[in-house]
Amino acid sequence: MKLEEAYNLSRDKWFDRIKGECRSQAIKGLCIGVIIFLFFIAIELFWSYPEQRIANNCLTLVGCLTSGWMIMNNLWFLLRLNSMDSPVQLLHQYRRRLNSDRKATYLVLIGATIFNPTLWYDITNFEWTWIVLRVVPDVGVLALLIYSYYNDDLLGNYIIRIDEEIFDRLEELVEKK
Repeated sequence: MKLEEAYNLSRDKWFDRIKGECRSQAIKGLCIGVIIFLFFIAIELFWSYPEQRIANNCLTLVGCLTSGWMIMNNLWFLLRLNSMDSPVQLLHQYRRRLNSDRKATYLVLIGATIFNPTLWYDITNFEWTWIVLRVVPDVGVLALLIYSYYNDDLLGNYIIRIDEEIFDRLEELVEKK
């Protein structure tokens, strides 16, 4: 919907339309969480190194826990969405949902970097060349992810266009009060 059309709607209809867009985004987040969960289950079932069973189990555990966190976060938002009566409430809860999804995404990336079974296979076989070639870049990636998390560089500023539009519309509704 274009912004000019939104101005022609009443405040309540505009708010209901924004709630519908928030619901759509939360359903997308829920589906992404389910896909990530199924991906890590598939890794556990089909891509396993018998020598690296512990690393593979840890990778699956981290992936399933964080994707479960994403699923529960989006499901919680969807269940509470109908009871939100004010744009301030919706704006706060929508930002909270996005921030929680951001944290879960960071945890998935960090867990996938640390518990990569191929990395642990190279480390346990004790081939110095592979250890150096594999560990140094992974340590760099971990440092970058941790730095990015605390400085809001990488995923903190990344908001897709529709989320940005939702924020703008909700902020306009809050200002019109």
